[in-house]
Amino acid sequence: MPTNNKPTIGLVVPFLAAGSCGGLQSVASFIKNTIQRSDRYNLKLISPADSFKDSCNLRLTKPFTWIRGVTTSVGVWEDHPFIHVGSIASEFEFQRYLPRKALTEAVADCDILQVVSGSPALANSVCGLGKPVALQVATRAKIERNVRDSNPRSLTDWWRKGMTEITDKLDDIALCKVDAVQVENPWMLNYVKQLTKDNSCIDLRYAPPGVNAHKFHPLLERSLNDDAYILCVCRLNDPRKNIFLLLESYALLPQDIKDRVRLVFAGASEPPQKFVERANSLGLNNRINYILKPESKKLVELYRQATLFALTSDEEGLGVVLLEAMACGVPVISTRSGGPDGIITDGKDGYLVPLNNSEILANRLLILCTNIELNLKMGKLARQTIEERYTEEITGEIFVNMWDKMLINRKIKLS
Repeated sequence: MPTNNKPTIGLVVPFLAAGSCGGLQSVASFIKNTIQRSDRYNLKLISPADSFKDSCNLRLTKPFTWIRGVTTSVGVWEDHPFIHVGSIASEFEFQRYLPRKALTEAVADCDILQVVSGSPALANSVCGLGKPVALQVATRAKIERNVRDSNPRSLTDWWRKGMTEITDKLDDIALCKVDAVQVENPWMLNYVKQLTKDNSCIDLRYAPPGVNAHKFHPLLERSLNDDAYILCVCRLNDPRKNIFLLLESYALLPQDIKDRVRLVFAGASEPPQKFVERANSLGLNNRINYILKPESKKLVELYRQATLFALTSDEEGLGVVLLEAMACGVPVISTRSGGPDGIITDGKDGYLVPLNNSEILANRLLILCTNIELNLKMGKLARQTIEERYTEEITGEIFVNMWDKMLINRKIKLS
């Protein structure tokens, strides 16, 4: 640990590993950069195991781990070291959200704990340790897994559904125990506000992460006539992203538009085979490109040169990819899936469309593919939205302000 006198923020986030990517990692990266940029705090990274198969876990089905117990390991993420901590009886999901000695020891020298998690339950693992805890959260487990758990058939499906019910209760417990909550979207803000209405001590704020507006920036001049394409960046094999909706909407476009404008998907994994088969049945495979695991520089270029960006998720805590596309001066279209509703001003810097409505989505795609003047205007306004509300510097100040307040409150309690 550093030998200076700055207080230390323990950034607690799962899924940290070299090369890991996704919305959670993007938020963690933003917060890490904010801590380092503030120059007021030291940073310590802690990554609790979030998979029952993690090698650091004590697993009921692996007797050799009973004697060994929970272990820790070290790694490097974005040029910064982190401590990885296993869990006890990890086959039970809720065990990963409970305190354990190894995790308590890992955060012992931290003054503030900042938890970043897809759903709130993880914060329970570091609450009650005499340290103020802030929770940055996108959604609730029950909402995120609604599609997956809606029609259980196998014993495994029922087991997962049961774990979700327990995790849902732990989500609410965590939201009521932490000292501060940073939410990414309006609906989550309202949910936490209602849940914690009798607890005025919790510092609750709408605090979406920011985007690096220097890295993600527009071309000096956008050309919409050469190599036109509609871009979608997401986990292509995740059913919640509903890339089938974009495919069906694209199929509804006039043939001359499809001949001129390609469909480009970029992500860390290949699309499901059923998607490829459906594209083939529609005669569109020769109009679709898949770019797997694009490097950072390549991703920026994909955004900047796109005709438009589309995200057709059934549920989104925020939609960091929307912020990145908008920062590149590209108009965006998204389903009304939660987080995007608080980012996009419909008809100004992009379009919001209903869930599972291919006709309306196709109409918005057609407008932005044919009305060049409107496309360029929306792209400029999208960049303006980022500059006014979502740069790392602007949104980072909200987090620094919360940490400062938490530290002051802690000093008052200890005095």
